[in-house]
Amino acid sequence: MKEILEPLKEYSRYQKQFDDSVDKTFEDLVKKSNIDVEKNRNTVKMYDEADVEYKKEKKKLHTLRGWRSFLIFLSSTCVIATAIGGFMIYIAKTIGASMLAGILTVVIAPVILIASILIITLVLNKKIKLIKETVKVLKQNADLILEEAWKQMAPLNKLFNSDITNNLVNELDTVIQVDRYYSVLHEVYLHKYYKFPYFSNDNSSTINMVVGTITGNPFVISRELEVEMGMKTYEGSLVVTWTETRRDSQGKTYTVTHSQTLIATVTKPCPFYDTETFLVYCNESAPDLNFSRKPQAHGKDDKQIERMVKRGEKKLAKIAEDDMKHGDGSFVAMSDTEFDVLFGAFDRDNENQFRLLFTPLAQRNTIDLVKDSPYGDDFYFVKQGKLNTIYSHHGDTWDMLAGRNISSYSMDLAKQMFTNYNCNFFKNMYFMLAPLLSIPLYQQFKPNDMDIDLSSETNIAAREAEMIVNILPDNYIGAKGSATRVIPKVKFISSIGEVDCIMIYAYSYSITTRTDFVPRVAGNGRMYSVPVNWDEYNPLMKTTEALIFDANGLSHETYTQLIEMLKLYDNIVGEEFSAIADCSGVVVVIPKKATKDELIQKINEILKKRDKDFVKSSREKFMNAVQNILTNNK
Repeated sequence: MKEILEPLKEYSRYQKQFDDSVDKTFEDLVKKSNIDVEKNRNTVKMYDEADVEYKKEKKKLHTLRGWRSFLIFLSSTCVIATAIGGFMIYIAKTIGASMLAGILTVVIAPVILIASILIITLVLNKKIKLIKETVKVLKQNADLILEEAWKQMAPLNKLFNSDITNNLVNELDTVIQVDRYYSVLHEVYLHKYYKFPYFSNDNSSTINMVVGTITGNPFVISRELEVEMGMKTYEGSLVVTWTETRRDSQGKTYTVTHSQTLIATVTKPCPFYDTETFLVYCNESAPDLNFSRKPQAHGKDDKQIERMVKRGEKKLAKIAEDDMKHGDGSFVAMSDTEFDVLFGAFDRDNENQFRLLFTPLAQRNTIDLVKDSPYGDDFYFVKQGKLNTIYSHHGDTWDMLAGRNISSYSMDLAKQMFTNYNCNFFKNMYFMLAPLLSIPLYQQFKPNDMDIDLSSETNIAAREAEMIVNILPDNYIGAKGSATRVIPKVKFISSIGEVDCIMIYAYSYSITTRTDFVPRVAGNGRMYSVPVNWDEYNPLMKTTEALIFDANGLSHETYTQLIEMLKLYDNIVGEEFSAIADCSGVVVVIPKKATKDELIQKINEILKKRDKDFVKSSREKFMNAVQNILTNNK
């Protein structure tokens, strides 16, 4: 496996190599599927033309219906106008005034009324009926062509799977290797040896994960949905009026009316939801070193960075002076001031190990990344012993896994989706890892020898289960009346064969509208109560029992049969929807209580049909990867 010694300089080469592999892989999939590409293109062209014609006629129908609605409204207005005109004639006759306005109204309104009715009945209704039938026929025709296009693409669509992207990355033959998913082997290994927590925080839930290794050292890229209780300010207003009596210069009294809008605010607790994407990398290099850095040069041009570095020299001297007076005197500025200022790890607590990591090459790589990365200086870097955590702003917009579920009626559209997702995946992952790749030692240092016991009572890792559960719609797992997003947490109950029984704890809030009356003094000296409406967030929690298992290794046909079987046993009534979610071959289902045990038995029977070599290799692949590293170190 090749080391990436200068990540920024080498990126374009690897991206080009990866892009070429993406193109070749798609071509291979098309050949393997044996679909008729030109036939599909012709069908798609026919569908596009039929769809344009359908939408064109549908727009005409919408316009005609709009005119009909307008004329119906106009007719109703004319009826009212006629009645008003008659009343105007009666009043004018009674008081002896001119009746012209009333007569014109009574004459013109009925004419417009009759004309509108005639246009509606004799013209618009006939045209609407005719075009409505045409639209129906055009829609049916377009749907038939689209159905044919989907049939043509079916052999290719079923070849798309979550392993393709991982294989594309792994075939680059670099120190970066990506695994299928966050398995229970990863979970136990990371927790026992690196103290990586089994679960996400109580106020967060894992919604996406990418896992892999750099030279055998594990990394986890995780996206979590987080909720934090904060304070929200609500505003209300009240318009008050009052009159004052005054005298003019001649001594006469008159009244003046005043108006004032009183504003009041209240601040109340409110949950705030956000997603955060971060990378955790485990490496034993510099195990006693702790530091943190945040973006220093974000949004700055070269001249601004140059000025910042010059000012930073004084800051470094001040930090060293303060450390000498109030600390242990260990802080020593790096010889490369530009690196020290731009990286900004001023809280480092072990100078020897810091310099062990940041060799001259590592310093230069980091400077290049901060100044010239496509995303700019947008990353946070926290090192706590063996755990390295990277946060980057661009990571929050990365389509981590959803884009792998490619399915299209068009070969050209499928290629576009396939290419865009995979190329963007590599770019985002590469630059998430780039701060680590900039440090050569992190690619050269392999895990030390250790006793490995990866036994576990569960089949699926807790974070992976949490991620799959998040794919289920909120209304399936959330409490009735939820008005906010749902934060699901998962608790293991038991394992029966290869199926884990889990309990989903879904946390959310309902909203009750409240009103506070806040006293405010107006300009007349009186006190008024200004109403301010605000939302009271009431905690909700619902528990739902679910089953989760690894269905990797099944043939496409068997996997399809499995999903169809689950639909018969899930807890959702109706054929359109199902309480089933899957990602990277891991499946979760909310079962009917009455048939849960029967479903577990059937799942285990189907899982026995999968390729035994696949099951064996998936576990041994992980174990051998670790053992090989240990053997090579001896």
